[in-house]
Amino acid sequence: MASLPSRALPPLVSVLPAARQVFRSEHFTVLVDDRLGIAVTVRSEAPFSHLAQLDDIFDELGDVLDELGRSRYALLADMRAIAGRNDAEFDEAIKRQLPRWLGGFRKVGVLVRSVAGIMQIQRHAKQDGIERMATTDEGELLKHLAQEG
Repeated sequence: MASLPSRALPPLVSVLPAARQVFRSEHFTVLVDDRLGIAVTVRSEAPFSHLAQLDDIFDELGDVLDELGRSRYALLADMRAIAGRNDAEFDEAIKRQLPRWLGGFRKVGVLVRSVAGIMQIQRHAKQDGIERMATTDEGELLKHLAQEG
């Protein structure tokens, strides 16, 4: 019996044809659409091999985002490729990284695959105070991020 193909996710780049890639690592790709004023972090499918590596991964990502000039952009964090984790150890480790990743942007939006993902993002937002929209609807999120104010 043949195995079913994995669910293909719609490529974000097709919606942002003017986006240019400014960074790529095993875990993240960063794209920028200067016309819309949106920076995009696309999380890859690669799992974190151990939680201790999060500091290095997010330091590198944070440096790239700093160089862009965060206040000039809204941030879209595309998390659709990775399966969510909600174990306590991971939650504690990622909470330390969220301000370095999401802080300083005009607006922040997170694109996830499921309602459970939305709920996890909302829980983190309550804890860290960084306002962000979480949704499974790419078009809705892009519209929100492109609006002034």
